[in-house]
Amino acid sequence: MLRRSFTKITCKRCYSDKHSFQKTLILPRTKFPNRSNLLKTLNQLIPQCSQDAYVSQLNEFLFKIESMDDDAAKVKFIKEKLFVLHDGPPYANGDLHLGHALNKILKDIINRYQLIRGKYVFYKPGWDCHGLPIEMKALKDFSSDSSHAIAPLKIRSMAATHAAKAIQTQKNQFKQFAILADWNDCYKTMDPGYEINQLEVFLEMLKRGLIKRQNRPVFWGIETRTALAEGELEYNDNHKSTAAFVKFPLTSASNLQLLERLSKNVMVEYLADKERNDTINCLIWTSTPWTLFSNQAICFNEKFTYCLVKLEGGFLIVEEELLQKINVTEPYEILETFSGELLAGLHYTHPSMRDGVPRPLLHGEHVTKSIGTGLVHTAPGHGSDDYMTGQQHNLKTFSPVDHRGRYKLDELPVYVHKTLTEPETGLPRKVLDLATTSAILECLKRHNMLHAAHEYVHSYPYDWRSKRPVIIRATPQWFADLHDVKKLALDSLEDVEFHPHRGQARLGAFIRARNEWCISRQRSWGVPIPALYKVDEPDQILMTEETVSHIIGVIKKKGMNSWFAERESDMREWLPPSFAEDANGYARGRDTMDVWFDSGTSWSVLERFYLDCLKLDKIPEKLADVYLEGSDQHRGWFQSSLLTRVASSGTATTPYKNLITHGFTLDEKGIKMSKSIGNTISPRHVIEGDQKTGLPALGVDGIRYLVAQADYTTDIVAGPTVMVRVADALKKLRLTLRFLLGNLNVGYTKLSFGDLRPVDQYTVSKLQELMNTTEQYYESFNFSKVLTTVQHHMTNQLSAFYFDMSKDTLYCDAKDSKKRQQILTTLFHILDTYRAIMAPILPVLMQEVWNCLPSGVKELESNEDSPINRAWPQFPFSYEMIKTFEDNELAVLREYQRQFKQLNSNVTKSSQTDVTIVTDAQDLPFDADEINDILQAGQTNIISSSAGDIMDEGALMLSNGVRVKIDVKPSALMKCPRCWKHNTSNEENLCDRCEKVVHNVN
Repeated sequence: MLRRSFTKITCKRCYSDKHSFQKTLILPRTKFPNRSNLLKTLNQLIPQCSQDAYVSQLNEFLFKIESMDDDAAKVKFIKEKLFVLHDGPPYANGDLHLGHALNKILKDIINRYQLIRGKYVFYKPGWDCHGLPIEMKALKDFSSDSSHAIAPLKIRSMAATHAAKAIQTQKNQFKQFAILADWNDCYKTMDPGYEINQLEVFLEMLKRGLIKRQNRPVFWGIETRTALAEGELEYNDNHKSTAAFVKFPLTSASNLQLLERLSKNVMVEYLADKERNDTINCLIWTSTPWTLFSNQAICFNEKFTYCLVKLEGGFLIVEEELLQKINVTEPYEILETFSGELLAGLHYTHPSMRDGVPRPLLHGEHVTKSIGTGLVHTAPGHGSDDYMTGQQHNLKTFSPVDHRGRYKLDELPVYVHKTLTEPETGLPRKVLDLATTSAILECLKRHNMLHAAHEYVHSYPYDWRSKRPVIIRATPQWFADLHDVKKLALDSLEDVEFHPHRGQARLGAFIRARNEWCISRQRSWGVPIPALYKVDEPDQILMTEETVSHIIGVIKKKGMNSWFAERESDMREWLPPSFAEDANGYARGRDTMDVWFDSGTSWSVLERFYLDCLKLDKIPEKLADVYLEGSDQHRGWFQSSLLTRVASSGTATTPYKNLITHGFTLDEKGIKMSKSIGNTISPRHVIEGDQKTGLPALGVDGIRYLVAQADYTTDIVAGPTVMVRVADALKKLRLTLRFLLGNLNVGYTKLSFGDLRPVDQYTVSKLQELMNTTEQYYESFNFSKVLTTVQHHMTNQLSAFYFDMSKDTLYCDAKDSKKRQQILTTLFHILDTYRAIMAPILPVLMQEVWNCLPSGVKELESNEDSPINRAWPQFPFSYEMIKTFEDNELAVLREYQRQFKQLNSNVTKSSQTDVTIVTDAQDLPFDADEINDILQAGQTNIISSSAGDIMDEGALMLSNGVRVKIDVKPSALMKCPRCWKHNTSNEENLCDRCEKVVHNVN
């Protein structure tokens, strides 16, 4: 019988003090702290791993580009090595909220991953600076009426000052998130160069015939007194309106025409009461009674079936199916049903206007049966469908409402002036006031037009800034024609990767729904629309390629504010020489561009980088690898970026390759965070903690971990419970890194993969498996799964297995023992793997780890200043090797653990056990030393025996066909006073291994 023993019991010296050996152990030692220090993080670690790292890698990239003489090689190098993430500019107003942190950190994780994978990153932070909120903040000390008397240059100066202060405040807060960027090189939409680029994009669209001025209905903010785009609206699903059923009588001639088109029985019934022979009414339904004074037509649908209904008060025309939904309280009789085609060519009057003007009944495809009467009140000055109908039939675009939302009485008949005047003030009424609605209903009653009224709860557009309901009114505005552009835009989306995929349908739906984009605003703080108009004929507008090009040239020389100077200034410099004689007969327009046009043209920043910095003759079709913003930007920046690029280029080219969206931040009750509710969490409170709300201090790494661990494609929950879990996860990771650094501090020597034991090779192979998996998650932007995968590996592969089995060797073996060197080599591979995987998410923590890396390890492994500059590691890997190890060594471990649980209660530690492995072959895939480490037993013996000795049910079949039988029993030996394993004959004596180490015996 052959006996191979892990330990030999020999005669050992007797020691009286069991604690005298502590100094002989090689315990972990490191300067890496248990907790992060916020001051050190902000002053040292963040600059190291963020601004310095970004500038260093970009300078290296630019140097390589400048040194290339071969243009083709340069283009190829840029295509292969450059990664561009374009920053959607946050608005320069107010402090940052958790949504800002979510957005910037997600972008940063992507950039850092690309950098660590060998790419060079271009990322230029930006700010959106123009627009109404900043102008309103600048004018907050002025009343709404007096603010309109302030000179535009004064407003612009105050707004620019406010924006600049907000940018500096936000920049300082962004820096605390450890963003990989050069904060000294940012773009701002109020930068002169940016504004010029924007005007040049506008000029390209003008050249393509896409810029038009029209008097047509637009969304109008009454409080903010400006036109609004669809993207600037929020819809209130619980808005309450007073809806009315209103009667419009047919003219006498149309009465007869309709009767002649119907059956003779109807004519007899009608003529039976001569007093009512002019009372056939078209019954309409409207939720905006204030627009009735702008009525120009009634639309019907010729495909519908209508009824002539007899009531005590007269006759009504209503769509057949909708009749049942109308609140008709009096008895009625349906005289006849007829096709909508019979209504064509008829006319009606508007009794309350008392103008006697006949108005037409017109077919409209937009008329539906969803609500109402099947007859639609049409006011081309107050609705999109109404406007289109008006354009088809030459109706007047009439909108007697001013920019304050009050009626223009001078445009209305005197008969309604009293109705539409506030009795208390004598001012024209505001169209949305409840008192105005009541006055209008009373007026309708007096003219026998009101059939019924009721409260109506529905979805209604609100101004996203003032949070007040808007109106639709016709005003002269500038529009971008999107009829042809949107087809190119939709085609271009086929080449874009959406994350999540549902984003493509969402963005496509918004684009398909747009035919025009109102790009003009009636404000002072913005980029002007370079239009000129005749002083004595304000409706005569001058805007040509020649004039716009000339204006851009003047602004380049004199600055943007020169456009907003007093109107009396000499106009000759603003017009081309061909207009010199008439120049002073023109004035500069005061409309500014929609801020979505401002931010939407930010792709020009990337064009300038390719042209000016990289000196490319031809820029890439896709300017950015990634755009990433909140899901609300499908109707905002994603759309405006796409439309401006396609419209100015005339090609189906998007500015982005990948479009990623994230959700909003919610509290732990699932309620969207809002200042008005008071449930917001500031990034500062996440970093520093907040005793009032029970938030633990997570530090900079913590807020980044909080972002990364969430499924950002949906709304993200944040609160004390989630943050406590994040704190626990960070603590565990920090302790793991501390364990690695502490052990690497003594005696590290680099070994090759082939010099490692099978258990070390298995551990390294599992590292490569971990890297393969996390790489897939990074490539698909799934950062939460990166963290869950790492957590699982750290808990199961490291803490519960490799670390536990290695501690005895690390602490008790000789410093230069080969087994210890094998483990230390493996520990460095673990550290380097975690460094690579976690550096994109936790750059501060990894920078701190790198700073604490023992000098001996740095000399052998790395001379990089930052962990982000070190490449993504690669190790030998094979699934077959992993499977072999798991089928053999780990199968033995599982059997050992099963038997260990059955031992008597006095045996509480594996070091108290004696293991015997009986085998029927010599070629075991492990030896006694290694399997003893894996089992962490006191000692392990391997015995060769005949096959018959191990044929019982307890035998294991290993992967190579070898059978083994494992016997676990309490050790009969004593505990070694140094390593605490039960493998010595006397508790006062050291075991053989410890004896040699203590006395340096070979």
